[in-house]
Amino acid sequence: MKYELVLLDIETQRDFFCRGGRCYKNGATDVASRIYDLFKWVRAHDIPVMSTVLRLRPGQISTLCPTPHCIEGTKGERKLSRTILSRHIDFGIRNSTDLPVDIFTQYRQVIFEQRCPDILAHARPERLISQLEAGTFVICGAGLAEGVVEAAVGLRNRGFAVIVASDAVLDVGGDAPMARLRAEVKGALFLTTRRIITTYPAAKRRKRRPRTRRRRRAYSVPK
Repeated sequence: MKYELVLLDIETQRDFFCRGGRCYKNGATDVASRIYDLFKWVRAHDIPVMSTVLRLRPGQISTLCPTPHCIEGTKGERKLSRTILSRHIDFGIRNSTDLPVDIFTQYRQVIFEQRCPDILAHARPERLISQLEAGTFVICGAGLAEGVVEAAVGLRNRGFAVIVASDAVLDVGGDAPMARLRAEVKGALFLTTRRIITTYPAAKRRKRRPRTRRRRRAYSVPK
C-alpha cells in the first residue's frame, strides 16, 4: 500500500481534551481545535487516518498522567467525536496481527485500542505500518514526551518522513523539550497546522484532464 500522506492521531480522548477530564490542562481546547482543522483537511482530501485510543483497566495508570485516566467504560476514555470518520473500523483491544488486505481501500480510518501509549508496541499497528510503502506521516494528539515522540522516532527508523503538528500536540507531562529534540535529531519536522494544510498540495487530488479519443485514420485496403 502506498499513500503520500497518512494522519496519525494519538489518544485524542476526552480525559485529555475536554474540560473536566482527568488529565485536562489549560490550552487543551486550543490544541483540540487545531486537531479538528487537521481532520477537516483529511476529509477534504481523502487522506487515510491511523488512530490510537488508550484503554486502561481500573486501577491502572499510564506514563502520560499520574491521575487514573482513560479507564475503559468511562466517559473520559471516549474518542473526540469530531476525530472519527464515517468510514472507520475499530479493532478493539485484542492484540493480534489480523488485518484485512489493503485496508484503506475499505476504510478511511483505522482505530487501534491499546494499554500503553507506544503505538509500535502493539502487533496490529506495527503490521499495518510494515505494509505501507514509505510516505509521510503527520502526527497529532496527546503525549508529546510519550506516544508522540515514540511514534515519530519509530516511523523515522522505518524510513517514513514525519511531520509533527506542533500546535496540535498536547504536552501532558514528561520532558517535552527533550522529546522534541530527540524527534528532530531523527529527522522529524515540527510545523504548525496551518503550515501543513497550506504547504502540502500533494494531498490534493489532481484533476485529470479528460482523455480525447484519437480518430483512427482510414486506410484503404489494397486490391
